[in-house]
Amino acid sequence: MDVIVTIAEYKNHLKVRGYAQSTVACYSRGIDLFGQYLQSREITDLRAVNKQIIFDYQAKIMERPIAQESKALEIRPVKRLFEYLMDNNHLLINPAESIVETNRTNRKIGSTLTVAEMQKLLNAPNLSLRTGIRDKAVLELLYCTAIRKNELLNLEVYHADLKDQVLYVRKAKGRKQRVVPLGNNATKYLKEYLEKIRPHYAKKNPKERKLFLSNAGLPLTGGALQCLIRTQRIAAGIKKPVSAHAFRRSCATHLIQQGADVRYVQKLLGHSRLKTTQFYTKVMPVEVKQTHEKTHPQIEANYDH
Repeated sequence: MDVIVTIAEYKNHLKVRGYAQSTVACYSRGIDLFGQYLQSREITDLRAVNKQIIFDYQAKIMERPIAQESKALEIRPVKRLFEYLMDNNHLLINPAESIVETNRTNRKIGSTLTVAEMQKLLNAPNLSLRTGIRDKAVLELLYCTAIRKNELLNLEVYHADLKDQVLYVRKAKGRKQRVVPLGNNATKYLKEYLEKIRPHYAKKNPKERKLFLSNAGLPLTGGALQCLIRTQRIAAGIKKPVSAHAFRRSCATHLIQQGADVRYVQKLLGHSRLKTTQFYTKVMPVEVKQTHEKTHPQIEANYDH
């Protein structure tokens, strides 16, 4: 298995699987660095890579004066490369199996809204405006379904089944399709958007099938989506930063806080690994402590003494 040829095949595999361009670029950089390291050790066949070589490479990366996340972004693609080779029966033993992605257990979770903050944000759009109704539909959809930014931007009109209140995520990360439920609010405002607002926008671009359109009738872009969220965040008086992914984190966190089975949340989010979903439970101790202090009767009794 020639190193250069196999690395090129793996990069192509990522593209074919539908990974985001940013992910493909990031993994490509990490794999290329590993390829250069193997070249420096005069290793031209990936079958010659053993655990010691992997450990040596990991040690070399860990010595670099860069952030933990940056180190992980250089090591993770190597782990995924060998998983790919194992899955396709190119190797009998995975030399990268013992790699520990240290940052995964220690990194901080991004911005997550409380239930009260989320309610303020969802109520922020001005429903007397066309853009307000569209924005309301977008926000409700993001929070209800916990879909990723790119998944939302790639939605087409026929992906929403308002009758059965489900959303078909056809162009999901890694091309793993899934069906997610649409709540009553998301269904209500999506229906209003589709019946009253989108037809007006679509007059300028009648052949466009993307679900969410701009005033010009063009598909909503990532930049426009972030601008939309920022506008409504300011209107809601929320100070903390809010991204499209914050809706995903908040939805997952709120579901787990309310007692939802983590495996259900895993399916909703489209995670391949349960460990990825369990990452959202990291915010639970703080939230539970705050709720406990506010509501536990014994604590309230102690304040009276």
